[in-house]
Amino acid sequence: MSKNTDFFPIERNRYFYGKLLTVQDFDLEQRYGRQKSQLLSRLALGAGVVCGLGVSASDDSTLLIESGMALDYQGRMVVVEEPLLRKLQMLEGQEELLGHDTAYLCLRYDETDLAPVNAVGADTGESRQYNLTREGSRIYLTTQPPEYRRLLEAEGRDNVSILYASQELTLVLSVPEAVCAGEEFTAEVLVVKNEKTPPVRFRLAGESALVDSEDGRVRLEFQESPEEKRRAYPVRFRLKARQLSDMDTPLFPSGGEIDLELGSHSYKNYIEVEARTRLCGDREALRTRQWNTDNLERHLRGRDLPIYLAKLELINSAGSVFLSSVTSLPFQQRLGREDGGQSPTDLQTVTTSVRSLEYWQKPDVKAVYQPGAGALHLDFGIPSPEQYDYAVSHGTVDLTMPGGLRVNSRVYSQEIAHGLGPGTVDIRLSIEFKDQNEENETALYFGNSEVFKGKNSPAAPPWVEAAALVYPERGTMRIGLWLHDMVEGNQLTVHYFAQKPERDTSRLLSSRPVSIRVTPEFSRMSCRGRLQLRAEVTGSEDRSVVWSVKEENGGVIDRNGVYQAPELPGTYEITAVSGADPSVSVSAFVIVE
Repeated sequence: MSKNTDFFPIERNRYFYGKLLTVQDFDLEQRYGRQKSQLLSRLALGAGVVCGLGVSASDDSTLLIESGMALDYQGRMVVVEEPLLRKLQMLEGQEELLGHDTAYLCLRYDETDLAPVNAVGADTGESRQYNLTREGSRIYLTTQPPEYRRLLEAEGRDNVSILYASQELTLVLSVPEAVCAGEEFTAEVLVVKNEKTPPVRFRLAGESALVDSEDGRVRLEFQESPEEKRRAYPVRFRLKARQLSDMDTPLFPSGGEIDLELGSHSYKNYIEVEARTRLCGDREALRTRQWNTDNLERHLRGRDLPIYLAKLELINSAGSVFLSSVTSLPFQQRLGREDGGQSPTDLQTVTTSVRSLEYWQKPDVKAVYQPGAGALHLDFGIPSPEQYDYAVSHGTVDLTMPGGLRVNSRVYSQEIAHGLGPGTVDIRLSIEFKDQNEENETALYFGNSEVFKGKNSPAAPPWVEAAALVYPERGTMRIGLWLHDMVEGNQLTVHYFAQKPERDTSRLLSSRPVSIRVTPEFSRMSCRGRLQLRAEVTGSEDRSVVWSVKEENGGVIDRNGVYQAPELPGTYEITAVSGADPSVSVSAFVIVE
């Protein structure tokens, strides 16, 4: 049965008295209404999820698909009436998953014939027909990635070019077909990666007659935050068009140089960028250009594309496939605005993280703004608590008890040196006594002796409180006792434990090992190519390094870590030596092809 995949021609019944109505007439009557409704939906609203249809993992082999509604690229409503809980093995296309790390959960419009009845007088010769057609959905799995060019063009993007494609990462550029001279416009790069893909850094640069810049070059640079968890997202770059009269010009007339880093892997290449843009002299010329190019063909692109509900990261184990992670609506095929009408470049989310710095380092903050997501990440560097060494001293003071009644009396020592010199010290005091429960063994008690009063107490210390009076300028102290009850004997011995914090930063630093980490550690590049190396020094406040190339004629590297490869292919070792400790060094290796 036809699933109504054609908009044209738009025809409707013309009624007149005595007209014989057949099945074809009633079918045309339905088709006319559907065609008009679907064409209006596609042109006015577009395609994508209207509400719901979120996808999440219920467990490592089960997907939860929320109820919802979408409009497909034919303008048809695709409705999932209730939440669906589906094992991977229950879904169409599951037989393709084994051996693959990535798959996509897709949604399409579907129809099902219902209620079979006897067909009397059918011109087809069949004795049974279906009385109803139920409109519904088809949810299935595929391991084939989207045709990114068709997908972006169907969403209204122009000048779509694949910058880089591998199993780990795909970069797709789109640039407006027309821009206004002297005004800003947006170039967009779609980033699609896998769960195990390391943080992405790329730069696309080249000469341009379109973009207004000081040196006549355009540079699209992006560094992904380590906190980025999305597997597919757009990155938007705001560029300014030159103030020129009407002209057609490529974004990169001589091609662009793409420089890509994925963890320790580097890639650099010159590529042709199919992005030709009309530079309009003013806004009126731009509006005229947009009207002239705004046609049905442009709005009805990709009519057979599905809605990609989720990108699935898979784990293959023991002949079975399990879910590692799920990214819902990876290509943002969504209709309507959930942000209250904000511009896509407005700030929508702010995330933070905290790094622990050494206590002698200054606090700092690093900001990473992702224009494509409208997200700002703030990374705060907070110094750790200051480290101290402690000088300690221990001694005893004998205090003679007063004669007569000693209850509620006080006794003080002479001023004595605590042994740690001038400065603030921390004093702890304890009272020495004979523990009769342990055959008169000498014991010390700290704190409140009343804790040990009672029938089941393991000891019976005297009921005495001790305190110290410290004189920081003289490095001395006095000790006092408050006798709450009678004390046997003529003398009490007080033990003092003095502690004084001292900081020796140079000594503490000298005890910390210095280490260096260079990224990337291993790279491949072309002859005469350029590579930026970075060194991270820990264990020292001096973060400087001295760069060098071990092999003679192995290229050159400047003090900022920019390496220029030689003309001869080979493997070359680049060394970074710590400026704080010349005995500490680390090497990186470059294969020049």
